[in-house]
Amino acid sequence: MSKGEVIDFTVLRIQNELDKFRRTKTIPHTILEGTYDIDEINDVYYNKLPVKYQKIASQLLTQYKKHINENIVSLKLALRKDYTKCMSTLATDSDSFRFSNLITRYRKDINPIKALYYETREIQRRFDPTNEHHAWVKSIVTDISYNNIILDALAKDIKALERIIKRYYYPITKTEGIPLELVHAKLMVKDFRFYYTVFEEIRTWDPET
Repeated sequence: MSKGEVIDFTVLRIQNELDKFRRTKTIPHTILEGTYDIDEINDVYYNKLPVKYQKIASQLLTQYKKHINENIVSLKLALRKDYTKCMSTLATDSDSFRFSNLITRYRKDINPIKALYYETREIQRRFDPTNEHHAWVKSIVTDISYNNIILDALAKDIKALERIIKRYYYPITKTEGIPLELVHAKLMVKDFRFYYTVFEEIRTWDPET
């Protein structure tokens, strides 16, 4: 390495995983769990690897594809299990967000943070200071302590959903169509990221401006 050359630590970590594969002939846990995206290794980092490691990476990619083809059924079952567990433990679905005067406005099984998001958008569009419900919603979502709890719950769920997507999306979609669980997970991540932005911005919202 020449003096002043920038070290790409991701490449070094990938090389370390490739060394493990060379020694054990077993696909590293970090690859199977999605810590390292197999597509990224192939498309982004492959040409950055020394020739020695490119050869190992090619062997890994071949074995990975074989492993996925042989285990697609069990992989889909694992996806359903992880997805179901994630949905049943969503931080945003906590009872602490279920206000009776809010939830009754929506279907019974709605995610309470989603309902609170709808109410927040409503007051942003047409806030009426004489409307008790508007005033109550504003007091909830602009309270810094409670707002932080909302943001923490959203961040936690986004992380959990992204973990599922990262672990299962590539191996399953390379051999099968996209399962509904992954479609829903990707949609929820998109929605939750938008909710996060809305709740983050409402902290400094002034209805007078």
